Amino acid sequence: MAHDQSKFTTLILLSAAEREGLEEALLNVLTPFTLTIEEKQKIALRGRLILGILISCDPAHVLAIEADLVEFGSQQGVDVAIDYSETEIH
Repeated sequence: MAHDQSKFTTLILLSAAEREGLEEALLNVLTPFTLTIEEKQKIALRGRLILGILISCDPAHVLAIEADLVEFGSQQGVDVAIDYSETEIH
């Protein structure tokens, strides 16, 4: 009999004036952590960038990830929003 499992995901949304290297810099913030990038979407319109990255990670690490992302947003002068979700996997 199979047991249902859950998957913890974090959605990271970045909004900023478009500039070279911003996406790479955000991804570099995540490199110290064990996580999987599930999906990545980017919209660039009229000089603005909206970047969405969905990751799966250990829930025990989210506070550290969030702290690093908040610091990144402050240092880079960009808006970063973070949303967490736990979904069942059948």
